[in-house]
Amino acid sequence: MKIKIILLWVVLLGMVTGMVLQTLSLIKDNNVYPALFITIGMISFIILITLQIKKAYSELKQGIPFDDERSRKVKLLSSSRAYFYSLYIWIILLAFQKYIEKDDILLIGLLGMGFSLLISWLITRNKKGLE
Repeated sequence: MKIKIILLWVVLLGMVTGMVLQTLSLIKDNNVYPALFITIGMISFIILITLQIKKAYSELKQGIPFDDERSRKVKLLSSSRAYFYSLYIWIILLAFQKYIEKDDILLIGLLGMGFSLLISWLITRNKKGLE
């Protein structure tokens, strides 16, 4: 559990350092709006990771296990459904590849995969009878 907390801190530090360097580069090139969006994203990311670290640390102090059996089942079921749905997303995108640019296909496919995982996780999390 302590390794996960340390890993979260290392990821936070690495991401924030990269974002700060990118923001400084954009400001140097007079690109104010992208720098502003990266700064907003960086602040949101710091808040999100800090809340996750606090939650994990308080659970560690109380002796609560990080992953219980139900959480593992929810992750397994939602990820398997999301994989299945993402295959259909990619098939549909490949069917329309003549009409969409390749970069857009990649972006839409990756976002579709992420949203399918999020939606299937939300549905599976609220499902009764997984115990």
